[in-house]
Order: sequence, then structure tokens, then C-alpha cells
Amino acid sequence: MDLQGVGAIAAAVVAAVSVLTVLIVGLRQSGAGMQQAQATYSAALDAVTAQATASHNQWRRGTQRDAYAAFLLADHQVREAADRLLAEPTSDRSFLDGLMAEVSRAKAAMRAAYVVVDLEGPSGLAFTADSILTHAFLVAEANQREAVMERAWHQLVEMSEGNWLAGGMTAVSRDRARAFLECLVRVQVTIAARSSEDYSRPGATDGEMGERMAEVVTAMGRVGEELSPRDKSVLLNMHLQGRPRQQSDYEEWTAELERARAEFVLAARTELGAHPST
Repeated sequence: MDLQGVGAIAAAVVAAVSVLTVLIVGLRQSGAGMQQAQATYSAALDAVTAQATASHNQWRRGTQRDAYAAFLLADHQVREAADRLLAEPTSDRSFLDGLMAEVSRAKAAMRAAYVVVDLEGPSGLAFTADSILTHAFLVAEANQREAVMERAWHQLVEMSEGNWLAGGMTAVSRDRARAFLECLVRVQVTIAARSSEDYSRPGATDGEMGERMAEVVTAMGRVGEELSPRDKSVLLNMHLQGRPRQQSDYEEWTAELERARAEFVLAARTELGAHPST
């Protein structure tokens, strides 16, 4: 409770005590007027109670408002940090690590802000906050996975152009990187063809897909240590399954996230408006 609220309650208590003192002195001087004295004393106590209740409600409303605002701000910071992962594509691993660390810090702050909302309540609003937290993290983690894919892809492109290492790469390393890149593209083209193939010719592209996979695995194995085994796996997965943000789950998560955000804001306004402001 703030100092202003505490001061108001203290003043009301002092006033009630003063009334009680006057009444006691008056009663000692005269035995009459007991009922009037009791009524006056009760009125003073009611005033103290009303002032204490109003001050508590004002303090309560303030703490809830701060909790809701902090949670929404934390959600916004997670979204901004996750968006930066893909707004600044790079092959620089250390730069991406820095962006990833920002996302992790933002997620930790959002988790802490959610705990406060959960404590402040009400339960319905906390439930909506949990939905925001869950889907904001799903979206952010999809962006993180895609950022790893994009970094590996940019590195492979630079390697295929001979520009990855300081001073350039050998022609052999460049050509092997280029062959792997081309095989990945052919795999993606074949998958796209399979998704729209003429089903009157069942299995028409099955053999072709097998060939493409054999080619890409062979080409991948020939690429040197400049591209880590993890990056090779990430690139293969990206071309076989597609980027995370292109998946139907991602669309569902973002739609649910926007719905929950709107619901939270509306519920917060309703909750804050339900408390008296004085």
C-alpha cells in the first residue's frame, strides 16, 4: 500500500480515537446520552472501515494494473526479440548467438511476469495469460529454429561462392559446397512435385525421390568440416520438411496468440474497472 493510503487510514484511526476520548470524558461528566455516544462512536468506526477498504481497493487495483502491464510488456519484448532473429539473417554464428541470448532473456522475464499475474488473479485472466505465454514461446522457438536454418543456409551459400573463410576457400571445397546446395534444391523441387503429382500415375516420383536423397546424402558427406554435422542435418531437415514458419502449426499458434492477447487486454480492463477508484 502506498504512503498516501497508509496516511489516510492513520488519520481516520486518529479521528476515531479522538471521538472515543471525547465520549469517555463526556460520559464521566454525565451519565446521560449513552445511546447517542454509542451511535457517534459506531459512525466513527464505520468511517475508519470505509476509508481502509477504499485505500486497500486502490492499492489492490494498482498492483494488478502493474502486474498486467508488466506481463504485456514482457510479451511484446519476446515478440520483438524473436522477430529480430529473422529480420537480420546472417552466417555469423556469434552474432546469432547474441540474438538467441536476447530471446532467452526476454522469455525468462515473461515467465517471471506471468507468475505475478497468476498470483494476482483472477483465475480466468491468469488462464488467458498462460495461453499467451505458451503460444508466445511456441512462436519464438519456431523462429529460433528457423534462424538456425537460415544461418546454416547463408553459410552454405557463401561457401559455394568461395567466400566463407578469410582469404577464400579452395576450389574443391567451393565445388563440394555448391554440389550440396544444388542437391538440396533438387530435393525441394522433387518434394513440391510429389505434393501436386498426377495420382493417375502412382509412384511416378518415388524412384526420383530416392535418387535425389541418395545424391544429397553423398554430396553432404563430401562437404568439409567448415560446415558442421549439425548444420548439415539442419539444412537437410529444412529442405525435407520446410521452414517452421511455413507449417500449419505456426499459423495456428500465431492465431491463438493474437486471440489470447485481445482477450487478456479486455479482461484486464474489466477487472481493473470493477474496483472502485476511490
